[in-house]
Amino acid sequence: MTTLDPALVLYYPKHEINPKMYLEEYFSQHVPFSTFKDTTINMQRCFYKAFSSDLVCGKTLIDFSLGPIIMHLISVCEFFEEISILKVNDVAIKELQLWRNKDPKAFDWTQTSKIFMELKQLNSDGWEEKEEILRGKIKEILKCELRKDDLDSLPKFDCATSVWFLETISKDHEDYRRNLRKFNNLIKMGGYLLFYAGVNASFFKIGKDKFHVLKCDESFYKKVISEEGFEIKHEENLEKIMISGDVDNDALVFIVAQKVREV
Repeated sequence: MTTLDPALVLYYPKHEINPKMYLEEYFSQHVPFSTFKDTTINMQRCFYKAFSSDLVCGKTLIDFSLGPIIMHLISVCEFFEEISILKVNDVAIKELQLWRNKDPKAFDWTQTSKIFMELKQLNSDGWEEKEEILRGKIKEILKCELRKDDLDSLPKFDCATSVWFLETISKDHEDYRRNLRKFNNLIKMGGYLLFYAGVNASFFKIGKDKFHVLKCDESFYKKVISEEGFEIKHEENLEKIMISGDVDNDALVFIVAQKVREV
């Protein structure tokens, strides 16, 4: 079994995950469809509700999430004029670009898009239009290397979304704090961070390879977000749906926080 050094997951240059293998294993084959559907609805409902209820608003969005996933972006794209996506490795960027360009080699997200249409109680036949809306809203897919502080050249955004990200690239809690501070600098004053993460996870596996996750409980998430320039406006504690030996989180948390000060 290969175990990577903390903070190197998903962008370690000598051991990059094949994103399509990851997507096919966890979104098509490895997980029963009922579990996949419940997990997807769980996430999409959180993000969609935050915007459709006017809890959050804005014109520009930046996303920093684990791997080349789009299910949460499908649920919020209608609320934004422009979406930028940050990834920490080339293979994730390539996979997203394949999907954006409708390349036949891209991972097929049809099921995710149809699930969202069901969530909105709309005819699932409209899933293609929903994907086209997202494709049209994506302004850029960028690579960032947090250790090089290469985020300074980016503009500030109205909103930021994050799914299972900072805890997979941070070595320890102080490193997590430093990384969150960098993303705080990408959000306009009064803008929002929407944050979806695992509680008390310490690893996840893809095949035989085991990857680091920084163990964070709910109190840590709330404490660090509050101390790094945000005021929490909404929080949901969610039960774990996916039960397997591939990830060891106890539960899930969804937090909406507004930026109230620079750090």
